[in-house]
Amino acid sequence: MITTTLAAGDLFTAIPNLFNDALMPGALCLIAAGIVGAIVGLHKGFGTAAGKLIGGITLAAIALGSVGLTVSIDHTLNKHGGNVLTGQYGQ
Repeated sequence: MITTTLAAGDLFTAIPNLFNDALMPGALCLIAAGIVGAIVGLHKGFGTAAGKLIGGITLAAIALGSVGLTVSIDHTLNKHGGNVLTGQYGQ
């Protein structure tokens, strides 16, 4: 039972850390996808290319803006869950 609880606590800690570590490369990939989409869509017109580029930049901004949401969730769970995301559950 204790091992299962510790494993669950490790997952609660590892998943947000993995998300935070992948956030910047993910945003850069979204911008690159927007650029590639704009280059490919350029033959359809400038409006299509600009729309795809702005869409990629917007998705990257949304991904980076989600940091505030994840930090808020982290603080709320730690406050009301007995520090479950810091590995201090039950103390």
